[in-house]
Amino acid sequence: MPYPPRRRVIAGSTAPAMWLLAAALLAGAVSACGPSRTPQSLIIAATATGNEPEPTLSADIVQMLRSAGSTSTEATAYVVAPGSGQPHAMTLTPRRPDGQVDFGPSRGKTLDADVAAVQRAVEQEAAPGPFDLLTAMAEASRAVSPPATLILISSGLSTAGGLDMRQVGWDASPRSVAAQLKARGLLPSLADYRVIFSGLADVAGRQPALPLPQRTTLTDYWLAICQASGASSCTADEMTRPDPPSHSAIRVPVVPVPVVASVRGPGGTITTSLPDALLFQFDSATLIPAADSVLAPIADQARRQHLRVAITGHASPDGGTGAYNIALSVRRADAVRDRLIALGLPAGQITQVTGVGTADEPPNACLTRGHLDEAICAQLRRVVVVLSPASP
Repeated sequence: MPYPPRRRVIAGSTAPAMWLLAAALLAGAVSACGPSRTPQSLIIAATATGNEPEPTLSADIVQMLRSAGSTSTEATAYVVAPGSGQPHAMTLTPRRPDGQVDFGPSRGKTLDADVAAVQRAVEQEAAPGPFDLLTAMAEASRAVSPPATLILISSGLSTAGGLDMRQVGWDASPRSVAAQLKARGLLPSLADYRVIFSGLADVAGRQPALPLPQRTTLTDYWLAICQASGASSCTADEMTRPDPPSHSAIRVPVVPVPVVASVRGPGGTITTSLPDALLFQFDSATLIPAADSVLAPIADQARRQHLRVAITGHASPDGGTGAYNIALSVRRADAVRDRLIALGLPAGQITQVTGVGTADEPPNACLTRGHLDEAICAQLRRVVVVLSPASP
């Protein structure tokens, strides 16, 4: 089922809807005498890879373009080509064939045509190379000097450049990720830019869809990066939109997403491995709200079939001491037990709750050719639930 649209706003913008943000962007631009001469610059950059839908403008962004064109005599959209970073300037202010501002009866029709031209230009974009959203942000910010609005149309699943989501994974602290990128000098300067991320977690092609917890985490990553880059406001616009196929023929890597794996064993046992990213935030034993989507079916099956339940927490050896990892895995197993009971599973059917930390894994379990491999670590951080028939 589709996820409900969400909007996330930080770093100086608290408007709950995009049209309020648009109003804030254009505040003071309209006077009693007509459109203002204050320039309105909107930069649109799409990553447009083969693992994303064709880039499209949400209804709110279309309205933002229309508002800019109708309230300023110098409104321009800059559509930035992926790969080259070259901006294509397109007027939004209605103008007559002689270049003068159109204040006549055809003004509305001209404005419609200007906005439609921008939409067509964005929809034709196709990535000629790797998926590097950080570089796309930097290139877009060079299109025109601030103040300006920067609209980034991207799934956010970057696999090249300074941020490779295959290595970052789904358990990192968004603030820590942003701080590390800033310390390495990999963040663009976005001072006086209002940034809007559009289409985060919208995928296509070979990229598997993201579960709800990972959609939220991905948004948190990019909002934290935006804030650390110094933008005056950072917004995630997740409006529902059509998802036509990409025009890009360049293959980009797939970012692994957590999946629930169940195996039926001898004697009717069912072993289900739950990746921690579906249950917990980074370094936390507090279940996230979306955890019910994977725990409720387990509680229901065990209750209906009168199955015994054993719960074991596991950790990965890439951080923390052995004692800390055991303690965290125990607290996570306890949290899963408590939630299963709250979801209707009789407590008496739970026969074992334990945490083993990294005891089942060698110290180099997360390494590939001597380097940390986050995809492997993510598989080790899990809670395993075993359902088995009750003894006769």
